[in-house]
Parts: sequence; C-alpha cells; structure tokens
Amino acid sequence: MRSFSSLRFRMQKTFPLFLFLLILIIGCSKNDSNPSDPNAETGPPEIHSLTAEKMQILYGGQDPAIITCNATGGNLKFVWEVDLGDIVPLNSSHSKVSFNGAACCVGDKLIKCTVSNSQGSVSKTIIITILEVIAVPEIITLEANKTQISAGANETASLVCYAIGGNLKYAWMADCGFLTIDTSDSSKATITAAPVCIGPRNVTCTVSNEKGSDTKTLQITIVN
Repeated sequence: MRSFSSLRFRMQKTFPLFLFLLILIIGCSKNDSNPSDPNAETGPPEIHSLTAEKMQILYGGQDPAIITCNATGGNLKFVWEVDLGDIVPLNSSHSKVSFNGAACCVGDKLIKCTVSNSQGSVSKTIIITILEVIAVPEIITLEANKTQISAGANETASLVCYAIGGNLKYAWMADCGFLTIDTSDSSKATITAAPVCIGPRNVTCTVSNEKGSDTKTLQITIVN
C-alpha cells in the first residue's frame, strides 16, 4: 500500500512537467512549419531595405546598378517602376534587378519597388544617378534639308549638326548669308540667302567640350 501511494505521488509530481514539455514541443513544431513554406502568408508585406551596389552608373549597358529589395510577408509579388531606363529581373521572385539607361536617361532616376500579397502592399524608392560619359567630341553628320537656296525668293536651309562626346557646345559660322541658331537646341541652325552671297558658300559647325573639339563644313549654293 505504501509503494502504490509513493508511485501515485511521483506520477502526480511529474505529470505537470510532462504536459509542459509536450505543449512546448507541439508549439515549436508549429512555429517551425512557417519558414519551410516560402508561400505561407504570415502577415502584410514589409520592406526591410531597398539597396543598390552603387548609386551612380555610366549611361549604356556596360555599367548597371544591381538593386535588391529585402521584404517579408509571404507569397510576395515585386513590381519595379522608373520613368526612364531599363529594369531587368535577376531572380525568379523579381526581388533583385539590374538597372541601366541610355544617353537620354542622364540624371537622377527615381526607382520604385512595390511589394504586395493578398493582405496589402507597400512601396519604397531609391535614386540612382546616371552619369554622362565625357569623350573627345566627334561630329557624325552635318546635314541640310537643301543644298541650294534662292536669294531672290528669300529661301532658307535648315542645318543639323549631329555629334557625340558628352557636355557638348555648338558654334556655327557662315562665310556669307544670315545664320540663325536654334535657341532651344544649338545643334540646329538655319541659313537665309542674301543677294550679295551668290555662289557656293560654306557653313561650319564646331563642337567642343573639356576634352577637345571637332569641326565640319557644309557647302550651300546660293542662286538668284
């Protein structure tokens, strides 16, 4: 009778401890199940960081910025936006992308990443600066919409000087005639014939920057 009472006492003493351990094991098992399922929704999406490997890049595709969005929430969808430039996903979830831009995209670019799931969405932005490559200027073409104009009809010819090199300045000169430079785009100009300028006349475009300069000449024939 004493041994039975002693056993019963020990069971009563250890049972609460056993029950506590059982609850703890079950609770841990439930908590461990979430990380194993990458699509399990644990709550509204949250962006922890939006970072780039570099904040300044050169225009063109040779110097991209790698941008990563670190977010949690489960079953996430990543959407990227920028006004100018190219964004290319680097992984299946689209949480990591590369960004680059052409010469037309020079300047500060605001890139927006929106992360969403069925419980909501959240956005974050980052600014990447696209720099212009400065090189020795080169005039590719110097063109006119017509190479012969009439002085009597007060005709004009439109001129375009297309050059590369970055941070360019344009200077125009004509050995005769009235030359007008476009105030909004100095790579364009017009020449108006004058009666005293009959014959072949030269129009010169010079393009320069801190690296150097280049010059081209175009002949316009002025007739009566």
